[in-house]
Amino acid sequence: MKIRTLSIACVTTAVALLAACTVVTRNSGACEQLMRNKLADTSQDTLTVAHRAAAIRGSRVVVEGTIEHVMTASEVAAATRAAYALAASAPGGASGARATSVASGVGAAASVGASNVEVSTQKPAKPKTVKLPAAAECTFHGEELNVFRWLAPAKLVAPPEGEAAG
Repeated sequence: MKIRTLSIACVTTAVALLAACTVVTRNSGACEQLMRNKLADTSQDTLTVAHRAAAIRGSRVVVEGTIEHVMTASEVAAATRAAYALAASAPGGASGARATSVASGVGAAASVGASNVEVSTQKPAKPKTVKLPAAAECTFHGEELNVFRWLAPAKLVAPPEGEAAG
């Protein structure tokens, strides 16, 4: 009699633990998939997931990773121009000092004279991959999604309700 009771208790415990684990796994996978879909709605960037963490039987899931953004030639050129502007406004710029700047992986030197700015690039701007940290949080009630929100990068994070974006 004791063996049957013990066996039933063990099987019941195993089933309960297994059910809790599958909810955690399903919720983690659902949050990751939702994160990928939300990113695909806003850009062509690629998401690489590094870590998924679930708490309280899968009711809260955080997915972390990186977003790989391929900068276009125009974005690289704009970043390079911004670096040149910084070099031109460096202290001593009007006295003919030489400033060197590296912007977005493109080497450049700017010679700043008293009346003009001369810029020469060593190689043409070409696309470059930038990796941005990314994180999203999902809260679930059982297996039903309640809330999805981006935690990073800042461009995807929505301001809290009641606050104006600014």
